[in-house]
Amino acid sequence: MSFRLFYHIYSHKIFFWLFIVTFVAQIFFWKQTENIKPSFEIIPPVPSQYLVSTLSLGDNEFLFRVLGTRLQNSGDVFAGFVALKNYDYSRLYQWMTMLDGLNPKSNFIPALAAYYYAQTQNKPDTRYIVDYLDQHSSRDIDNKWWWLFQGTYIAKNNLGDMNRALEMAEKLSSNNSPSAPFWTKQMPAFLYEEMGDGCMAFTVIEKLIKESESGERQISAQEMNFMRVFINQRLAKLQKQKFDPRKCKKNL
Repeated sequence: MSFRLFYHIYSHKIFFWLFIVTFVAQIFFWKQTENIKPSFEIIPPVPSQYLVSTLSLGDNEFLFRVLGTRLQNSGDVFAGFVALKNYDYSRLYQWMTMLDGLNPKSNFIPALAAYYYAQTQNKPDTRYIVDYLDQHSSRDIDNKWWWLFQGTYIAKNNLGDMNRALEMAEKLSSNNSPSAPFWTKQMPAFLYEEMGDGCMAFTVIEKLIKESESGERQISAQEMNFMRVFINQRLAKLQKQKFDPRKCKKNL
C-alpha cells in the first residue's frame, strides 16, 4: 500500500489521536503547573548610574518620563493591584532620588510621593517620603516650598514626628518666594504651640510682626487679615495661660 493511499484512508484517525494526545498532554501540563506563580518584584533594584547613563542615550528627559511612569504603575501587575503597605519604601526612596538626578526641576516625582505613596497603610514607611521631600525641596526652597509644606504635614500627621515636622517647618519659613503665602512663615508657630512651647511660639509671632512692619515683603490684604487673626488668637491663648514673655527672654 502506498503512503498516499495509507494517508487517504487513515488521516482522519491520525489527526483524531493526535488531538487526543495533545489534549491529554495539555491537561497534564496544566495540573503540574497550576500552583506555580510568577515571581516578580513590586519595585526592582535601582539601576546603577552607569546603566542609567547608557539607557538614556543622551536623552535624560525621555528616560525620566519612561522610568517615572514605570514607578507610578509599579504595583499594577498581572491584572492585579498591590497594597502600598507591601512596597519596599527604601527602594522607592532610591528610585525617586535617582529620578531627581535625571530631572531635578520636575514636580512629577514629589507629587507622586506626597499625594500617592504617602497614603501607605504602614505609616512608619512615610519617613522615606518625608526624607525625599526634604531632600528634593532643600536644593531650591524658594521654588519648591510647597513640597516642604507637604513633608511637614506628612511628618506631623502620618509619621507622628513633631520634631521632624518642626525641622522642615523652619526651612519652610525661610523661603523668600514672592508666590509663597505668608502662612508659610507661621508654620513653626503652629507647631510650637501644639507642642506646648509658648516661648518659641511667642518668638515666632514677634518675628512675624517685625517682618510685616519692615515692609521688606508685600503682603496682601487677605494674608494680613489672616496673620492678624492668627496672632490675636495665639496671644489671647497665651494670655489665658498667664504666659509671661519676660521669662522666655531669660531662658533664651
